[in-house]
Amino acid sequence: MKSNVVRNACGASLGLLTVLIWASAAEKPRTAAPPAQARAEAGASPEALIRRWPPRSRAAAALLLETYGLPDQFDENSLAWFGNGEWKRTVVHRKLSRRDGSGRTKDFLEQTVGYLVPQDKLADLERFHQLLEVSPIAGEMTFASDSEAKNRLAMNLADEIATGKRGPADARAAYLKTSRLAVSGKSSPYLEALQFEPDNTRVMIPTGADR
Repeated sequence: MKSNVVRNACGASLGLLTVLIWASAAEKPRTAAPPAQARAEAGASPEALIRRWPPRSRAAAALLLETYGLPDQFDENSLAWFGNGEWKRTVVHRKLSRRDGSGRTKDFLEQTVGYLVPQDKLADLERFHQLLEVSPIAGEMTFASDSEAKNRLAMNLADEIATGKRGPADARAAYLKTSRLAVSGKSSPYLEALQFEPDNTRVMIPTGADR
């Protein structure tokens, strides 16, 4: 009789222990597994990431990868190269973006050259094209369009404004005319290469100066 009581008491204790263990496990927070897409992107290549980009920016990114190789930095929204070819910096964005400090829309291919613009030419360059950005502090000019050829065209015309060879109205007309001709298959040296030597060695430092 006493043996049965002991066995029943032990069984009840084990049952209660099992219930407590299950209750503790149920209350313990679970770490959700990352989505399959997120897990895949942790080590995704630039080629894999741009597959979900819109057609135009995807095509531009693919051409840049073919031309310049792997970017120096990349994520799901942009690829960036530094010191690639003629350029100090090249960034291709997944989507169009807003220009800082204005409501103007920038195209997805943004390229930069090192260039110290004379102070008296800054206003002329601003009148030339709304998407040309000049940074006197960094010693840079940046232009954004949908192709590398158009960026070269804009930079070449900006150089001619800065050196006094053209006025802003003449340069703007040349940009529009040459861009239209390019669509019909006609090329120009202004589309094929920079016609000046940029200074891409200038580096901005935290004080706002450059060296």
